[in-house]
Amino acid sequence: MKKELFVLILLLSLLVACKNGNTDKIVTVSVDAATQHMSPEVLQEKAYAKLNIEGMTCAIGCAATIEKNLNQTTGVASATVDFESKTAWILYDAKVMALEEISEVVRATGEAYTVTSAEQLKHPNP
Repeated sequence: MKKELFVLILLLSLLVACKNGNTDKIVTVSVDAATQHMSPEVLQEKAYAKLNIEGMTCAIGCAATIEKNLNQTTGVASATVDFESKTAWILYDAKVMALEEISEVVRATGEAYTVTSAEQLKHPNP
């Protein structure tokens, strides 16, 4: 009985730690409705970015939430967040978004997350 209770407490603590106390927040940049939910084919000025993100404690609660928020942001065509490398790869419209605005989406997702570096790339992730 003690072992089962210990395992249950351990599992619950992992779930709580993974959530990091954050609630989902969706941050959008105000632009006209025609530019929302862009496919890569309709980007006015296609740009690629790589962000290094600190503060993630798991792939499901942290990285997936950041990725979802980035993908729901106006001007972002696609975003992939890799928990293991602590890296986000983003395809976005540089005429609609700036790197600082993309970094702000990550920071607004939860106070535990910080963008340690953000760089614009000439090509998609390797």
